[in-house]
Amino acid sequence: MLEVLAVITLAAPVPATPIEAQIAARLAAFQGRMGVAAIHLDSGETIAVAADERFPTASAIKTAVMVEVFHRVAAGRIRKDQLVTLTDEAKVGGSGVLHSLRGGGQHSVADLLFLMVALSDNTATNMLIALVGTKAVDDRMVDYGLPLTRLYRPTFRGGHPDVFPEEEREFGLGSSTPREAARLLERIARGRAVSPEASADMVALLGKQQNYTMIPRLLPVDDTTTYAGKSGQDDEKLPDAEGAKGAIRVDTGIVTTPRGRYVIAIFARRGKDTRWTVDNAALVTGAEVSKMVFDHFTGR
Repeated sequence: MLEVLAVITLAAPVPATPIEAQIAARLAAFQGRMGVAAIHLDSGETIAVAADERFPTASAIKTAVMVEVFHRVAAGRIRKDQLVTLTDEAKVGGSGVLHSLRGGGQHSVADLLFLMVALSDNTATNMLIALVGTKAVDDRMVDYGLPLTRLYRPTFRGGHPDVFPEEEREFGLGSSTPREAARLLERIARGRAVSPEASADMVALLGKQQNYTMIPRLLPVDDTTTYAGKSGQDDEKLPDAEGAKGAIRVDTGIVTTPRGRYVIAIFARRGKDTRWTVDNAALVTGAEVSKMVFDHFTGR
């Protein structure tokens, strides 16, 4: 009997902390699914609400592509100044600028990295994926202890997965969990992705992203409070029981404050609000949750 009680005790869920309960209460009003994970890099305190649920990543998976490119550079297999030719066949729609440029132009790996992260350029992303391979990106995430963080194919190649075809049908470009996405950023922020120098370069790249509609939206971003991250937006690939696909909105980032740094990942899917505007309910809710985390970690 005592052994049974011991097993039950060990299996009992960990009670939510006050900040997690506050976030869960806010998310209960969101019409869709949302998960959050945050890790303070100094104290190690973790905030997790639906953090192990798997979500589509949309363009946030491009962080994993960036990591693998830096690994290839470190191994001497590609160079940052290496030129890659833009072909008309490589051009895809959506975000970015390369699809509007003439075919035949050459662009360095460094420039493609900038375009992929700063502007979420889909064509630049596909040119980098062609250099490293989808499977290599996923294998790297497994090596990092992030087995649910997966890239399935190049962008805008729906229905033509390189790996895990059944998962691609549901998740589209990529998948992850809030906790795994936060752990990937934690590794980068702590200088443990590829090398301290490469990690610093990756943080600098993430700091150039120009989408401020979720995590940094309500934060007092200035010289002492900064955001470096990668976001993603898409529609669900498969409809729900009511026939609606819903919206995917994701943001992940490293936030630096006067009271230390933390990483945060906010994932939303099946959002009833499908507007492609800054007032989308997932973006607004995610921004409010981000502010709650910021206030908690900074003692406001």
